[in-house]
Amino acid sequence: MNAMREVTLHPLTEGRPMGFTLLRVPFFLEPDYPRGEEFEETNRTRLIRKWGGVKEFAAQKSRHQLKERGLEVGIEHFNLDRVASSTMLSHRLVQWVTKTEGINKAEQLYNILNERHFVIGHKLNCRDMLCEAAEEIGLEKGEVGRFLDSSEGYEEIARAQEMLRAARVHSIPTFVFGGQTVSGAMHSADFVKLFRDFERRGGDEALGASVFAEALGIPAPVMAESLEITV
Repeated sequence: MNAMREVTLHPLTEGRPMGFTLLRVPFFLEPDYPRGEEFEETNRTRLIRKWGGVKEFAAQKSRHQLKERGLEVGIEHFNLDRVASSTMLSHRLVQWVTKTEGINKAEQLYNILNERHFVIGHKLNCRDMLCEAAEEIGLEKGEVGRFLDSSEGYEEIARAQEMLRAARVHSIPTFVFGGQTVSGAMHSADFVKLFRDFERRGGDEALGASVFAEALGIPAPVMAESLEITV
């Protein structure tokens, strides 16, 4: 977001800032996690298991420097012992809000969920937490609960997973710009350079339509929205 803010607030051509449309495509770090709310483990436990031991996990932490890179963009704390769980419910909710309320409301929700999960430590398949988060952005709690209890959204997310596998996307963050896959592990300054290249080539028109919008059932008017970027 910092890179988008830099490019938008300081356009190459005065008075003609480039607009951004952001579609969050569901990705599952732990696709085999049970979906029931009763299952959980700490993220520390998950990562030690994933990397094959405490020593190996420590080496990965040192290599990736996520804490240091988070501080660069204003994230002061990652809760290593946050509760890990299935993320299906939260992905479905974000997609539903995107479809029904637009990308800016969806980003508001996404930011709240990030705070509640990565900082406070809440698990992302807690129905009550998701309803409360949606209520914070102005949605009616009962309506959100009815959606979460339905089967809506599963089919679209399954289609998106097939597309990710076909595109050989195996990790996050990963960005797709006009069909070009870019690792999200780049630094903010590198994204500014990338965005400036698109800006020189004609801004948003150079990016083309999202290849995932149709699979996820996102309406065209939503994809025509621009992110509201403030100072």
